[in-house]
Amino acid sequence: MKNICVKLSQRENKKYRKMLSSEETIFPEFDPESASTSPYTPGATLQDDDWFCITNAKGQEYSIDLLSEAVSTADLDSLTRAEFNKIDYLFVIDDRFIFFQNVSKSKLVSQKRIVHFGEGFTYKTDCAEIVIRDLPDAIYDKTTDTLYFRRLESITSIFRGIDMLYREATQEETDSFLANDFISLKDDYSGNKVKTANRKRIALAAKTLSELDEPDRKNIFKYIGDYCPDLKVSENSFEVGSENELKMLLYGIEQRFYTTPVGGEKRLANSVITLNQGGQA
Repeated sequence: MKNICVKLSQRENKKYRKMLSSEETIFPEFDPESASTSPYTPGATLQDDDWFCITNAKGQEYSIDLLSEAVSTADLDSLTRAEFNKIDYLFVIDDRFIFFQNVSKSKLVSQKRIVHFGEGFTYKTDCAEIVIRDLPDAIYDKTTDTLYFRRLESITSIFRGIDMLYREATQEETDSFLANDFISLKDDYSGNKVKTANRKRIALAAKTLSELDEPDRKNIFKYIGDYCPDLKVSENSFEVGSENELKMLLYGIEQRFYTTPVGGEKRLANSVITLNQGGQA
């Protein structure tokens, strides 16, 4: 028997409800030992069967009490009809895992529809539904304190603050980054023209640069100059006059350029996933 529970949009302790029980499989079985997983890397793109993972999830600032407190579904009150439009997300707990699915507020709006039941159809004037997706948005492994997910955007409303892992630079941070002495702005380009994608890249690049010592910074700038000669104006300075030129500079700081060992072809990696020490992603 699987219990589908929900979290309501309220802060008091009794914010969880049991929605229903079912003998059906809600979400497919998950085996971390055989699944393709890799540590979360901002901006990385996963393949269809891959999962990001974050270890020590309970100790993170964005952790929620479901990860650290034992919740007995038998002790939860049942969800009432009046509470349906207050659902934030649903979750299913078993012996090892907690499966999470975000619930969009737009899905909770009552609408007119024709519903198919068995061989017949019924017209409903006040009908709202939650569609259970093929895969959950997140899976928490209680035995290893590991959180698995596929898209950061889909779990930000569940784990408040987790979006700081891949956030946009503020206007002040953007202006400050463009004011660095290794950047020479041209063609009236300024921080006000920097769009969302590059603001996220700036947040990453600024963090990367802050962790580099002077010799490593010089190596990074030489590396960028080798792959982006059109940007280079001096040994440690680059011209930026467009979104694309800024993107190439930011990709260089993140070391996204590489040369194939066979053929010597220069390439750009749009997505990067850090390999585990064992050499497997």
